Amino acid sequence: MLGGLCYAELGTVIPESGAEFIYILRTVGKGVAFMFVFSFIIVMRPASATGIALSFAEYVVAPFYNGCTPPQLVLKCIAAGAIVVLAIVNCLSVRLATLIQVVSMVVKMLALAVIILGGVVMLFQGNTRSFDNSFEGTNVGVSSIGIAFYQGLWSYDGWNTLNYLTEELKHPEVRVSQFIIHKLN
Repeated sequence: MLGGLCYAELGTVIPESGAEFIYILRTVGKGVAFMFVFSFIIVMRPASATGIALSFAEYVVAPFYNGCTPPQLVLKCIAAGAIVVLAIVNCLSVRLATLIQVVSMVVKMLALAVIILGGVVMLFQGNTRSFDNSFEGTNVGVSSIGIAFYQGLWSYDGWNTLNYLTEELKHPEVRVSQFIIHKLN
């Protein structure tokens, strides 16, 4: 939450697109900003995409390996295939990529709505035995709480994304037309 609030503050104080790169560039200088962007493009973004693709692969192959863990080679091949397919879709059509994102978001929201409504119905029917001793055996060590916060931040990583497009939010139609006119000249 504090990270999100800091990014909101930085986005209003430095209203330029680029997020971390611009903040580092304005505060520390070109050298450190370049090192950040270089490591971000070479290490951080691909590692994040790989983690997401591997999670996707685990869910895709789980029905085919009921009761046992799937081979790592299968997971890695499915994950690599997913990354390649998404790269091809993004290269072919931005509209298609946007449509895929919107459709997947709607499917996720519908799945969450079904889960939530099913839980509410079960509660109203009196099925509360899951809440009996629900925190029994819970590990409340500092490291476990830290890992839980980290996993939560990684799962909901949208809190810093808006700052990549700060300039375009004020008058996007003017910004785009200025960009096009500049490129045509």
